[in-house]
Amino acid sequence: MNLLANPYVRIINNFLHDMATGTWAACVLVLWVLARQAAGTHPDAVEALGAASTLVFWLLLVALAVLTVTGALRLFYWRTTTPAEEIGAKRRALVVKHVAFLVVYGGGSWWAFTLL
Repeated sequence: MNLLANPYVRIINNFLHDMATGTWAACVLVLWVLARQAAGTHPDAVEALGAASTLVFWLLLVALAVLTVTGALRLFYWRTTTPAEEIGAKRRALVVKHVAFLVVYGGGSWWAFTLL
């Protein structure tokens, strides 16, 4: 039996994909806030904020990995859930979307790294 044919598996995969997306974005925001808080504070506080930032960055990387794996799984079943007449247009849209996401997630992750 094809596991990805099970609608519950696809729903759980989509949920994890969406949660990882939100987690990644939240991590970027938290790193930005922590970097701003570290400016001009006591050295002990800077050290604590740096440790927290490192942990948040690792969470960002885990979210990015989950996002990538669940996104790859979605590629295996999107054709089966798309009407045949829409596949060409959807394929082009997916290429554009993933190029944009590469810029957003790649650039955002690099920016988050620079905030450490």
